[in-house]
Amino acid sequence: MKIEFDILANAADSITQAIELLAWKDESDEARRLKQAVMAVAHGVELLLKERLRKVHPVLIWENVDKFPILSARTVTVDIALSRLSKIGGLEFLEGDADLIKSLRDTRNAIEHYSWSTTKSEADRIVGQALGFALHFAKDELNYDFFGYDTRKDDTFDLLLESNPEFAKSFRERYEKRADAIGEPNYLCEYCHALAVNPSTGACKLCGHWNDVTDNDLPF
Repeated sequence: MKIEFDILANAADSITQAIELLAWKDESDEARRLKQAVMAVAHGVELLLKERLRKVHPVLIWENVDKFPILSARTVTVDIALSRLSKIGGLEFLEGDADLIKSLRDTRNAIEHYSWSTTKSEADRIVGQALGFALHFAKDELNYDFFGYDTRKDDTFDLLLESNPEFAKSFRERYEKRADAIGEPNYLCEYCHALAVNPSTGACKLCGHWNDVTDNDLPF
């Protein structure tokens, strides 16, 4: 059996682990569950940035481009990845996203290399906001959908929305900002409460539920 993970697959594996930790709660120890979720989503976000940088040019994921492609050489830090994506890749991050990513990096470093003290509400906020960024970045910049048709057939997305209000808020707001930017009219979903329902079919583009839409449901 051949085991192989490219950068995107590796990122998706970590982010999926964070999603499952929040949605299914198979880890009974709350502190351990949230710590693992923070670590997983932080790792996943860093790899998503590197994968997007690789798409600009593979050499850019190495801190010292002259050492490409020696695996013993260091890949870019989060700060360098953000800088290169903006200056070379032409990406424009939403206000606050760079700070979110750097803060997530700092929190992961504290957990891995020193000590970390937090509350459940703070840990939920960290993971929820990070997942909101990660899922939209993966879809918009890498054409990777964590909640496509196949995964919406189970309850993972619904459970994730219910288990972490910070994620639900972040995910909805990001979607609605994107829809506003491209002038896409949508109905309000009665299940996930996002302006993400197709006016023609009633299907929600976020949670996958089908709504019974009427003219009174229009968001204007």
